[in-house]
Amino acid sequence: MNQFDGLVEFCAVATDGGFTRASKTLGVSTSFVSRKVAELEARLGVRLLHRTTRSVELTDIGARYYERATHILDEIGSLELDISEQQNLVKGRIRVTAGGLFGDTWVSSQLASFSALHPSVEIELDVTDRQVDLVREGFDLAIRHGMPSDPDLIVRRIGTRRIMVCASPNYLRTHGTPQHPSDLLEHSCLMGRRQPWVFRQDTNVFEVKVQSRWASNSGVALANACQNGLGIARLAENYFKSGIADMQFVPLLERFETDPQESVLTYPSRDRLPHRVRALISYLAGDDSAESAPT
Repeated sequence: MNQFDGLVEFCAVATDGGFTRASKTLGVSTSFVSRKVAELEARLGVRLLHRTTRSVELTDIGARYYERATHILDEIGSLELDISEQQNLVKGRIRVTAGGLFGDTWVSSQLASFSALHPSVEIELDVTDRQVDLVREGFDLAIRHGMPSDPDLIVRRIGTRRIMVCASPNYLRTHGTPQHPSDLLEHSCLMGRRQPWVFRQDTNVFEVKVQSRWASNSGVALANACQNGLGIARLAENYFKSGIADMQFVPLLERFETDPQESVLTYPSRDRLPHRVRALISYLAGDDSAESAPT
């Protein structure tokens, strides 16, 4: 009998907290996992798990065995990846974080295309607008708009996005059309973050502290509120693009727009960057056949 028989199944049960969840993780039946763990316990002559109808808990010796076993499996996984790296194989897990609508649309589409090209890659995409600590949270790559505040991160530019101010035709018929950013002080504005709106006139950049009665951290929610005539919104062009074509949104103050915002890939270091991550960076940056990031 192989010394590793039941080891993977036991670790999956301990990690996932149950036989059913472990079977889904491993893609096998629950009875198979249960049998393998029982055979492992029989071979070792100890009980590794306390089983009840509601939960599965590690015994004291099971906890010690789990700690050593996961270390062994991690080492085997690292060894296989090292061998794959030496053969330039695109293989293994890549953890990516991306923000908002951009993450839900362009990023997810590109990751799906990349996965189709490389079946041995496992992708984990976290879509969030919060500030993510790549190293502490174990992410390989972040895809964001705007330059990162951390100077130690490596940055690769992949495109730009336009920031626009828009309102619905109904809102403008009722409240009038602002001709200058300062006119926004007389209007109801829809805010994501409670920060001043930034504009440019010639070489001068200035802020307007708009008033808001409707706020959300969701760009989709702000665009919906804008479409329903609740006020004026300032968002990335992607939120408005189809609505402008359908005349649901009217662009405003276009001559006062700031320069387009950079879309960037960021990652912790070039040193020992896994080949699979390098391959994905190259793909997203358009070095291969990926669709360019929207501008």
